[in-house]
Amino acid sequence: MNAPSRTPAFARDGSSCSTFMLCKADTFIIGHNLDESFHVPGVIVVNKRNVQKTNVSLLELLTAQKPPSPSTSWTSKYGSVTFNPFGREFPDGGINEAGLYIQEMTLAGTRFPEDDGLPRMFMMQWMQYQLDNLASVEQVLANLSQIILDGWAWHFFTCDASGNYAGIEFIDGQTHVFTGESMPIPVLCNTAYPQEVDNLKGYEGFGGDRPVDLNDKEIERFVHAAHMISHTPQAEPVDYGFDVLRTLERGNTQWSYVIDVRGKSAYFSSQGRKRKHLAMSAFDYSCDTPVKMLDIHSDLDGDVSAHFVDYSSELNRQLVREQVGVLDRSGDVTRAVESYGNSVSNVIEAIAGYPESTVCIT
Repeated sequence: MNAPSRTPAFARDGSSCSTFMLCKADTFIIGHNLDESFHVPGVIVVNKRNVQKTNVSLLELLTAQKPPSPSTSWTSKYGSVTFNPFGREFPDGGINEAGLYIQEMTLAGTRFPEDDGLPRMFMMQWMQYQLDNLASVEQVLANLSQIILDGWAWHFFTCDASGNYAGIEFIDGQTHVFTGESMPIPVLCNTAYPQEVDNLKGYEGFGGDRPVDLNDKEIERFVHAAHMISHTPQAEPVDYGFDVLRTLERGNTQWSYVIDVRGKSAYFSSQGRKRKHLAMSAFDYSCDTPVKMLDIHSDLDGDVSAHFVDYSSELNRQLVREQVGVLDRSGDVTRAVESYGNSVSNVIEAIAGYPESTVCIT
């Protein structure tokens, strides 16, 4: 068997995902586009409080071998609503009851720190860990030194109910945090944040003389988003949020959502389907009731809170199988997994079966 790689080659293709925050006196919304060149399966999951979990690394999911680092366990303090392409417990982004939000975007060149003295965690699970346990950006940043991430090339945007926000990047094995004066624009796309800000300085309104044409798709998405959140019209906030997301589309958006932080509600659409919405207050977050989930691509309209179904291991396995199949369309996943002496079917079972290891503490 080949020795496991420190950074397993098992990843979604990076495309043009975008996240922005608009927080003013009468408006507090977050918007996100998930963009890929292929269909991305996904579910919205209602995650529960008082659920005991143990960390798992991507290295372990791929190789069935424990990494040379300690384990850690926790019991979720907050319920959350998350958008998950890899099934329950492995989100792409989401928000918890306390108003803490976290979202990933691809960042080529990412390299996470290494420290075998710290617990190692798959970065999707790391996002769920933040939502399970923390309520503020300050707490997220304080926790960065406690866990080592593994997985593919991502950076992260996080914000909280007070309007605080931060960008988190991992470059050359070092952690870089942008917040306050170092993050003047609450937007994150697929370029390192300092480069985005340097480029923005060439545009009107940000120190330069180049006009910002919202119809010019050659202009960087970060510039469009920065302009639109700096020139907010008198408009209904959620509608304007979707206006921003449509401007940021580059032809391959799989799903879009706008979260009304103060209203604790989420609005979303996928692949041209009608807009749907849910209220976080519609769900029971106690762990003695079933976890709820909804296919994000469901052909529904309006309030979909009542259309969520009970979690089942088979539904979860079906989603993971579909997602891995999409990623393996060129055989890259199979080759990577087999290089570790494992099989794709075992990896699917490890990812899909992880929720069965969690325990409700009543």
